[in-house]
Amino acid sequence: MHSLIAGLMLAVIAATSAIAQDEPVVDPGPHGGGAVYLSERHKEVNDKWGFAGAYRAGDYVYLSGVVSGAWEGEPMDADAFKENLRQTFTHADRVLKAADASMEDVVEIISFHIWGSPLFEGDKLEHLQAVADVKKEFMTGAHPAWSAIGVSELLPDNGLVELRMVAYAPPDD
Repeated sequence: MHSLIAGLMLAVIAATSAIAQDEPVVDPGPHGGGAVYLSERHKEVNDKWGFAGAYRAGDYVYLSGVVSGAWEGEPMDADAFKENLRQTFTHADRVLKAADASMEDVVEIISFHIWGSPLFEGDKLEHLQAVADVKKEFMTGAHPAWSAIGVSELLPDNGLVELRMVAYAPPDD
């Protein structure tokens, strides 16, 4: 069962990369918000697990966790990890844009880290510094609140960090 879940989570990531040019899909929710997906295919994959890529609730957009990891199962140095993180932040940016928000609107990040993973060739501070360096490439305005939490495991397997974000982005009326 664990490998099935991991396989489906990887399918979400793969589907997201392949569908970046598709039109966003919004499932209307209460109070004028709703679940946001990058495309109909992204929605189909996420529907299997009952979650949205993001959810707009009034002026706020809640981004579901996006995972960065050593997908080949081979240890990564800081440079390889940063390249993987750039893909993760790019995905997060696409989902935020589909919800009419941007990285500059992010007011909170909660990150879940596998400190000391054998899949990262560095210590806790080097791991955190890699995330902080890439974050600065995507978020150039005021710093959002950020909590970095160490966990023992992520889904899918071989994940090194999961990023969850909240953006404040009043809709254009």
